[in-house]
Amino acid sequence: MRSSTPTILLIAALVTTSAPLPAAARGFVEANGYVSIEADHYSGAVGGWRVIPHIGRTGNGVTPVPVAAPSQVPGGGSPRLEYTMTLTTSGPVTVTAYLSPRNNVLPTEGLRYAVSIDGEAPQVVNVTAATGANDTTMNRQWERNTSDNVNRTTTTHTVDRPGVHTLKLWMVDPTVVVQKLVVATAPLPYSYFGPPESVRVR
Repeated sequence: MRSSTPTILLIAALVTTSAPLPAAARGFVEANGYVSIEADHYSGAVGGWRVIPHIGRTGNGVTPVPVAAPSQVPGGGSPRLEYTMTLTTSGPVTVTAYLSPRNNVLPTEGLRYAVSIDGEAPQVVNVTAATGANDTTMNRQWERNTSDNVNRTTTTHTVDRPGVHTLKLWMVDPTVVVQKLVVATAPLPYSYFGPPESVRVR
């Protein structure tokens, strides 16, 4: 008689448990050391943005419009996407932006965006400088990014308390296409597609 143990183990592996959601939770809720958000699931938008269906590896992408808009200084009322999230921890966190490999249409040294949490000053990221993926020379990193259809860049922030926070992705240069944002409160194992989207409380 064939043993049923492998089947039992498989079923057990598929069963997951989750802690009760915080009573005051809003937006995407931290679990397992992260908050993962598909880019088009924003809670608010300032300025012009367009959703590009199916351009992301796990969903849609979002890009500022018009495509020939001038570069912006992030902050204040400048264009941005806002994401409401609930963190159950405090302290240092990283925010990894999953971006589509893109060319810069402006005569600037790289393709830039910015990130902030709550009222902190936006951190500007030069994607070209951070990753070494240069679209003008078509180097190995550019080849890898285009092959994988993603360009990952990470910023570090400090969250002063558990609770509801607002993650902001700011426009700096046009043509940036964001696919996903992952806020990590603990080291995460490598995943080709990144962690699945977190539970969202509306």
